Amino acid sequence: MSSLKKKGIKAAKWSSLATIITIVIQLLQLVALSRILKPVDYGLMSMTMVVVAAAVNLTDAGISNAIIHRQDVTKNHLSSLYILNLATGAFIATVIFFSAPLVVWFYQEPELLNPVRWMALLCLLPAFGQQFEVMFRKELKFDNIAKIQIVAYFVGFVLAVGGALAGFGVYALVLSNLGNAFVKSMLLLIQGWRKWTPALHFARKDLKGYLSFGAYQMSSNVIQSLMSNIDYIIIGRLYSAQTLGYYSFAFQLCTMPVLKLAPLINTVSLPLYAKMQDNLERLRAGYIKTVNLVSYLNAPIYMGLLVTAPMLVPFIFGDKWEPSIILIQILSVAMLLRSLTVPIQPLLQAKGRMDMYFRYTLMGMSVQVPGLAIGTYFGGIMGTCIAYVLIQFTVLVIQYQYAMRRTIGPCLREYMRSMAPGLLYGLIMVVGVVLINYLSVAVFSQQANFIIQVAVGALIYVAVIFLFNKDLFQSVKNRLISKTKLAK
Repeated sequence: MSSLKKKGIKAAKWSSLATIITIVIQLLQLVALSRILKPVDYGLMSMTMVVVAAAVNLTDAGISNAIIHRQDVTKNHLSSLYILNLATGAFIATVIFFSAPLVVWFYQEPELLNPVRWMALLCLLPAFGQQFEVMFRKELKFDNIAKIQIVAYFVGFVLAVGGALAGFGVYALVLSNLGNAFVKSMLLLIQGWRKWTPALHFARKDLKGYLSFGAYQMSSNVIQSLMSNIDYIIIGRLYSAQTLGYYSFAFQLCTMPVLKLAPLINTVSLPLYAKMQDNLERLRAGYIKTVNLVSYLNAPIYMGLLVTAPMLVPFIFGDKWEPSIILIQILSVAMLLRSLTVPIQPLLQAKGRMDMYFRYTLMGMSVQVPGLAIGTYFGGIMGTCIAYVLIQFTVLVIQYQYAMRRTIGPCLREYMRSMAPGLLYGLIMVVGVVLINYLSVAVFSQQANFIIQVAVGALIYVAVIFLFNKDLFQSVKNRLISKTKLAK
């Protein structure tokens, strides 16, 4: 096995472990806080994060992935870039702090003033450790990153639940975000400082090439952030914080898998794609395999959420969130489609085509902004969710026609074939769960029926894969046997 392949497998293992653990932590946090906090608290936090999330994407100046892409990075480059990151983070944090009254005016929510000012720190704190995380990623040392992420999310969980129990309301969510960012940044700094110690050095010539690459990255990320939050902006402006709270709860639950799996896929794929960027056949095969994996992972999650939401929400989160059930069901379809568009970013980054990614992002924005505005205006939050489904399907078409064909060549048949198994097996699982629910609903309690649905759905999905894709099971079996022999 080649050294690159070994590093890739190790990176995938550690990133997968961190992703699974952080998803569990965030689910526990969502369950705990949904029982304590009010919908209005989620609404206020969503309004705050619209501004802060877009600002955070400016602090990196888009240079992190440029460091991974370039193979001629020097210590002077890293020192100049580190100082630039700190200065940019401090500047953006200051702008957000003093812009808080404008946010209050836009949403007509006086309670937003202090949360926005506190959350401005989220633009500065990550800058202290960001470059060290990039270097760990560049060398595929994901074990370091994984351990730090787990600790940081656990600290955030403790702060969130503790703050909520203490009656902090929305400030429990603020405290959780800031605590997570502080711990992660400081641990990255401590681990990385000895190996990549930044010098007190700054020269404009060191930034050459990085800023031009980063400009497209930064612009794309800001636009993506605004696109991702345009629904929050519209709903928050037209309706109350409580209405936005119901929507943001549903959206947070539905996007948790894709938002966790996307960084995992992007983080592991980017350095691997970058090393095979000149081999078109390997690059195409690697990308198609990634889409296939995404389909297998996300189909059972979102299809399962679609059919179990009516029992999941009151059982796990409480009756006060019942208005979110129908929103969760519609958004599950939208997020399944969205998950299939995730792998394009590392592909274009690896090819150094951030200009193409920027234009692709603009195309997506030109569809999403008017689509969500029209859907929300005419259909309220239900219209927002339905519009999301139509938008994600359109973006999927744009991704293939504009980005994939130009980067790895025509591959529609392979692309559709890579998605098909996960989606088909997930559909079979849904039919089985619906049938079981029809037979058991009159016999068992709501809680017991939900547990039965989840268990039966998982068994059906695994069984279908075993029947129709035995090669996957054989591959896993061979790897386990290989590990056992190595351990001996």
